Amino acid sequence: MKQHLRDLLSNNVPPSEDILREVEEILVIPRQKLFETESEIRKLKNQLKFLESKREDIQKSIDEYRPITIPIRRIPPDVLAEIFYHCLPSHRNPILSESEAPVLLTRVCSSWRSLALSSPCLWARVHITFNDEYIGPYNIRVFKLRCDVVKDWLTRSGHCPLLISFHHTTRLTGLHYGFI
Repeated sequence: MKQHLRDLLSNNVPPSEDILREVEEILVIPRQKLFETESEIRKLKNQLKFLESKREDIQKSIDEYRPITIPIRRIPPDVLAEIFYHCLPSHRNPILSESEAPVLLTRVCSSWRSLALSSPCLWARVHITFNDEYIGPYNIRVFKLRCDVVKDWLTRSGHCPLLISFHHTTRLTGLHYGFI
């Protein structure tokens, strides 16, 4: 940059018409280069957008086959059943909950459901809780449904030795034990 133009940048003096023409002449080439560069950027952005879309389509195509190739599918059922067994809580009996093994394992896919339901050792331990919420005429139906779940659980255990822990509130009466 020429010194006389640099001086104008350091003060607030209005430029003359000659200076304005000089600056406009100086800026012709940079403005043209800027225009060309922005045009090239637009083209490259469009090309990038196209390539990203193409990549996404290719990835979708690959993802379609991914479930077939995942290693867990190649594990033999007896080994997978053993892994399932090790998913059970080790410090207590499993509870009747969809959020932990063995029930959780039945919710993954149909083959895991079938394997888990046919693995008696998964169902040989259970912690049964009957709380106050199941007491009362309105909740007897819920209480009976919970008892049915326990019966199904224990039936799945087959001939495996059972380990059952049981908790109930002191408000349970002998009448309710008839459901157990």
